[in-house]
Amino acid sequence: MKTTGSPSESVKSHAAIGRAVNNPAGPRYGRPSDRFGPPTALFNKELALLRYDLGHLEAFTPDSVDINNAFVFTENAVEFFTDESKREAALRPILGELLPGKNQWQMPTSGGSARPDGVWLEGSFAYLVAEVKNEPGLGGDPFLQGLLAYSKILAQDEVRSPSCHSTPLRCLAQYLPFLNRSNLPVVLLAIAGNCLVVSTAIFTDSIYVDKLVSVDLHFGPHASDNVVRVARTFIAINKCTERLRELYSNLIRSVTTVPPAKIMWPNPTVDPSEPAEGTQELEFFAKVDRLLGTPINRTLVDEENKRHAIYLARMRIEGGGSTTNVLVKFAVKYNAAAHLLLASHDPSLAPALYSCKRVIGDMLMVVMQYIPNSEGTSLHNISPPPSALEPIRRDLSRALELLHEENLVFGDLRELNVLYLPEKGRTLLIDFDGVGRDGEDRYSACLNRGTGLGVKRFQIMERLHDVENLGRLMDRLSGRL
Repeated sequence: MKTTGSPSESVKSHAAIGRAVNNPAGPRYGRPSDRFGPPTALFNKELALLRYDLGHLEAFTPDSVDINNAFVFTENAVEFFTDESKREAALRPILGELLPGKNQWQMPTSGGSARPDGVWLEGSFAYLVAEVKNEPGLGGDPFLQGLLAYSKILAQDEVRSPSCHSTPLRCLAQYLPFLNRSNLPVVLLAIAGNCLVVSTAIFTDSIYVDKLVSVDLHFGPHASDNVVRVARTFIAINKCTERLRELYSNLIRSVTTVPPAKIMWPNPTVDPSEPAEGTQELEFFAKVDRLLGTPINRTLVDEENKRHAIYLARMRIEGGGSTTNVLVKFAVKYNAAAHLLLASHDPSLAPALYSCKRVIGDMLMVVMQYIPNSEGTSLHNISPPPSALEPIRRDLSRALELLHEENLVFGDLRELNVLYLPEKGRTLLIDFDGVGRDGEDRYSACLNRGTGLGVKRFQIMERLHDVENLGRLMDRLSGRL
């Protein structure tokens, strides 16, 4: 988790920002383009519920104290200040009212490598970090600075109390026993001028962060509505920080009893709008290598596999005490009907599908049959014998025929999405993220041009494309391409 340079210095030049975000231990928040990962909401229920609440603010009814605090906060935010310290001094007391709890301001970490503007603590654990900039673009990005401060907090052994600099407040060393017992969730607040950005971050194999909402702080014709939104936003944040305080309090009390090795795996929260029935009881235990299909259960995950959200879990079998291993994929979109259509065919043309549920984080949790490499392998990883080519063509042609009869286009027919079962002499289609309706839906606007699918980004989907890609696939398998 070691990072270089102080957070304040790391946001003041292009070169410093580049060093901070390109550092192997640096945070993953979508910059540069290959540094991203699953949403933080998939790993921590407290942060998941914050994300949900911020999308459903109408559920909160502020009282007069909430409204008055939100008004004063907005009133101070819209003012101009001659320097950053004066803005911070004006906002500090009202943030203390809006966000009750033990907080420290300008508290340097060991060696002075970071000095977050505001840190809210439960015992020794930082559960909220706030950074304040006088104006957007002046003096750096408060979002990135807060994120880097969080990474520094995790990397340090101690901080020193601002009231007594000769006495180290030996608290952050206490993170070490918990690094394998908690993903150390935190809420990040970035305030620049009259803009408030709310983000969340966790630590698993790296630091991952999501920006949840950006709030413009202003009055004008819609002043009342704006103040109510600010009040509701802070109510939602407070609900989350109360849960985080409880989480950290329990961790502190049970440091010797909390089992290790759970932080790498998801802890998804089903979207409250989803029906409760049909929810699977899952125990995650590994990630799946995107290309090889093999389990990854180590803490060192390569860059390619950091980005995806495909895991192995043990699913409890209904009506009994036994479990079975399943593959769990988190996807933004997934055509469960197409998957079920092929899985229910006799013989099956896709792995069994157990459930497809929406979880907080704007993702679908797809639970399906896991076929280990000993039983079936992606055509991406093997060259099937010539005798297998006709059975492969037969199964794929039948799968496409069934989809096309329903006016569906598979849309991503290539070796990576074809599973060959040599002992059974069967072929299965996998990965139904890209399935769409013929003549209506479109291919992804971010389609990888290296897939060789013969289509353009955002092009209208056609059944003919599947037929053409089956021909290309068979030509490659037979060595004609």
